Amino acid sequence: MSTLIETLIEAGFEPSTANIYVFLAENGEQSVPKIIEKTALSRTAIYESLNLLIIKNYVEYRKDGRKALYRVSHPQKLFDLMSEKKRQTALLEDKMQNTVKTLVGAYNLTQNKPGVRFFDGKDGLREVIFDSLTAKNTIYTYMDSEAINKYIKDINEEYIQKRKGNKIPKKIIAIDTPFARERYKQLAGDLTEVRLIPFQANPFKTGMQIYDNTVSYTTLDEKKMIGVIIEDEDIASMHKSLFEFTWSKLPAMPR
Repeated sequence: MSTLIETLIEAGFEPSTANIYVFLAENGEQSVPKIIEKTALSRTAIYESLNLLIIKNYVEYRKDGRKALYRVSHPQKLFDLMSEKKRQTALLEDKMQNTVKTLVGAYNLTQNKPGVRFFDGKDGLREVIFDSLTAKNTIYTYMDSEAINKYIKDINEEYIQKRKGNKIPKKIIAIDTPFARERYKQLAGDLTEVRLIPFQANPFKTGMQIYDNTVSYTTLDEKKMIGVIIEDEDIASMHKSLFEFTWSKLPAMPR
């Protein structure tokens, strides 16, 4: 196997695709019968490889009567392979980071330690928020409604519909703003109770949900979107007690 073919395989080409590409690069425009004759590859493998190379714009073709002729595009096009490889590596790194964080949480649970999972980005926040849809009892929530509306309105609207569909009750303590008052007049109902904490108290910027034996946090601003899920009975119990105490001190929203 030539060094050229080995390099292309290392960059992501399949062996048959690399063979055909190098053959066309070294021999110019060729028909499929000629490629079969010179490479000893099967007709099926050749057509599959050529189709892939054409889709990626590494190979061009033209018709000469009923005969199709194939030739490589300018070899500089191969630099696209490196760009794609870098994107794949970056994506894999992000996925692996989230996988490790999740597995650390599971591992900690088996060691009788609090299970902690970290998430970032919009997709990560969706996973954190939707985790509470497993709740068997009331969800207790501290919420910055304006941040939710600004950054993840679509996720929140989907979440509300699913929560109501699952008939999960929720108590919300939100920062008292004109937006929040108008918002919760529309949202409050049989499954949703809301009380507002004075804006002057500057009570929180990070949202929190408490459900079953779990506490989750979400932070939303211009610089970051991060979420954390902690699974621990004692931690959840403490936060439920603090929520209920705060709730008892706040007036009910007028209907």
